[in-house]
Amino acid sequence: MSEQKQSTYQTVAETVGMIPSLNKNDNLYQGIFVLVVSLASFAVGCGLGGSQVGLVFLLLGLIGSGLLSGLVLMILGFVRLGRKKT
Repeated sequence: MSEQKQSTYQTVAETVGMIPSLNKNDNLYQGIFVLVVSLASFAVGCGLGGSQVGLVFLLLGLIGSGLLSGLVLMILGFVRLGRKKT
């Protein structure tokens, strides 16, 4: 993808949302955050009630951290877009 097309795509992704971001740093930070929170929630669940509870906590950690990091990246995209326009 050419630089101009990628820039246009990223602007649309940040403006509209619900489109995968091509920003490698955003994806890397989100992946690391989801991994760390999921493993931590699994460890807490295992400590509280064994492996089955740990798996439930792992699933909850995956869902919660994915939603939270997506929300943060959405807000960050709006902030970046606001800075581009000024």
